[in-house]
Amino acid sequence: MIRRQGWAWALVIMAMPAMADVCRMQERTVTQHRVTIEERSSVSRDVINMPGGGRKCMVSFRVRIGSQWHTAHGEHIWDGNLGSNEACAQATTRAEDLVRERVGRGASLTERVLICDDRPDLQELRGSVTGTVARNHQFRPHPDYPQRFWHRGAECRWFLEPTLTDRGLHNFQGIICELGRDQWVVVDRF
Repeated sequence: MIRRQGWAWALVIMAMPAMADVCRMQERTVTQHRVTIEERSSVSRDVINMPGGGRKCMVSFRVRIGSQWHTAHGEHIWDGNLGSNEACAQATTRAEDLVRERVGRGASLTERVLICDDRPDLQELRGSVTGTVARNHQFRPHPDYPQRFWHRGAECRWFLEPTLTDRGLHNFQGIICELGRDQWVVVDRF
């Protein structure tokens, strides 16, 4: 029984390099700012005159979010044309927003998903030969010759195919021409 399990793990490990070409890790982090202030306590507000004729309302109070209390501070400066109650209401809103932001920072959700896809038509082509037919996106465009051209009535382009050989990495290059309906054929590879 132990031998069978060992064989199963060996098969999984051997399949891993093949999976690397068709699997990718997708990560998404969502910050949740849905923080609800359930009650306020110990509200204090001070309105002071500013140099130049302006006024400032400063507020501080405690808010309960869930089962914890947090201190909130906010201020609003205005030219004096607004009533004190309206200005202090704006200072209160700013203080609450700052507390929500501060508390909400810790409320983030990270999701990691391993997506594996074994559809060969989505994979980059490897080991092509003259006559190989594949979709356009499966061929790597040649960086030195990116423009398409016409040859004998067919639209063609250069491609580059890095391949590991006995001597190391070799960049094969070649030409593909469109057969139609996003089907391309390798007409030359060297």
